[in-house]
Parts: sequence; C-alpha cells; structure tokens
Amino acid sequence: MSATDRALGTPGRLLLGGVALFVGLTVAAALLALLQNLVAVLLGLLVTGLLVAGVGYALYWAASTILGSGESEDEATEFSPATTTAGSQDEVDRAAERYTNGELTESEFERELEAVMADDDELESEPN
Repeated sequence: MSATDRALGTPGRLLLGGVALFVGLTVAAALLALLQNLVAVLLGLLVTGLLVAGVGYALYWAASTILGSGESEDEATEFSPATTTAGSQDEVDRAAERYTNGELTESEFERELEAVMADDDELESEPN
C-alpha cells in the first residue's frame, strides 16, 4: 500500500472517486449538450432555408401569374414548323373547299396552292 492510500484512507478514496465520477459525468453532459445545440442550429438553418425558398417561389409564382410570362402560348407556337404546316394545310383545305363549291376556277385554285407553297418555302428558308 502506498503512502497516499494510507493517508487518504477509505473515506478519502470514496470522496476522490465520487469527485472524479462527477467531473466525468459533467464533461459527458456538456459534450452531449454541445452536440444537441449543433443539431438544433443545423435544423434551424435547414428550416429557415426551406421557408425562404418556399416564400420566394410563391412570390415568383404569384408575380408570373399576375403579370404573365410576356408571351402567350399561341404566340410561342405561332412560328413553329408544326404550326406552319398545319396552317398551310388549313389554307389548302379552304382553297379545295372553295374550288369544289365552284367559288374558284381551276386556274385560281392552282394559284392559291402555289401561293401557299411559296409561303411555306419562305418560312422554311428564314433563320430561326
């Protein structure tokens, strides 16, 4: 037995062990509290970021709904090749209907068809 052990005796050793246990538990509790605070801060930042993004998107949506996008869907598709082809087909159908109803002669019908085809060629040759 060492001199320190003999000097402290049993009550002293118990007291020293209790103090060491108390200090150890206090340090562990402080580390857990620090970890808990870190998690709380990160979750707070995440929630705040999501709220800001949600409010920003809601404002964007409201503004684009109220103000419009600047061009309607009809204007956006007006010059697409599919629409021009469909528009040309409508013109051909109208001319054919007028021809069958007797409103156009054969030469007038042919001129109408040539005009539609010329319009299609001009649209295809224009750069986008």
